[in-house]
Amino acid sequence: MAAKLSFPIGIYEKALKPQPLPEMFADAVRAGYDTFEISLDESDDRLARLDWGAAEMRATRRAAEESGIRLFSACFSGHRKYALGSADPAIARRAMDLMRKGLDFCVETGIRVLQLTGSDVYYEPASEGTARRYQENAARAAEWAGNLGVMLAIEPVDKHIRSILQALELVREVNSPWLQVYPDAANLLAEGFEPLEELEAGQGHLVGLHIRDAVPGTSYNLPWGSGALDFEAVLRCLQKINFHAPLIIEYWFVDEPDYLERAVRAREFLVEKIARAGLE
Repeated sequence: MAAKLSFPIGIYEKALKPQPLPEMFADAVRAGYDTFEISLDESDDRLARLDWGAAEMRATRRAAEESGIRLFSACFSGHRKYALGSADPAIARRAMDLMRKGLDFCVETGIRVLQLTGSDVYYEPASEGTARRYQENAARAAEWAGNLGVMLAIEPVDKHIRSILQALELVREVNSPWLQVYPDAANLLAEGFEPLEELEAGQGHLVGLHIRDAVPGTSYNLPWGSGALDFEAVLRCLQKINFHAPLIIEYWFVDEPDYLERAVRAREFLVEKIARAGLE
């Protein structure tokens, strides 16, 4: 029988008011979070982080340590703009250049997990060729990740790799301990999959979990408890599969003056669900 466990709870950067990272770390601590997930999205300012010098990256690491938050992961959605599977060789080369820089960023900041989008392409037509290039480039990236000791993890999304089962096909094909799966329970439900079945299938390969509410068709900023995700069942399923990794609360800041209180409420909601699921 699996032992009861507590889950570290983290927050996604874009749930908080945009500020210099040290101030965001302090906000996350004030809201009661254990870990923090940095966003490396397709915006110029966040992608520019990959061109920081080692000293600036290490300063970010120190700022997190001094605030009392742990840098756990980075969400690398910048590959939507520069797709790993792009039919344009220049874009594919840029994607791999960013991948190498993203892994180096993790090394210097102390981030353990780099979450990789499951989209082969996002802004161009998908094909067998884009899927093949995505797989080839993900395999090469897993080699780089292993050399650096950084975990690379696929997030099933709304294009190409949409489920944990589909992600596992690539994980098993690449066959590297440094390429695993980092799903989003809300995405799974929104995309029409059964979250519990998917999570069970991922046993032994899940290195983190994004969590928020969802209904079929959307998981964008729904009020907690207003959707169809059975949080308690998800949490009990995680215990069943012996999941040991942070739960990352993911939603998006939309200029709320009470953004910090919202972050507190989100965490409290999840803590209550953990207790009700019997996982103190």
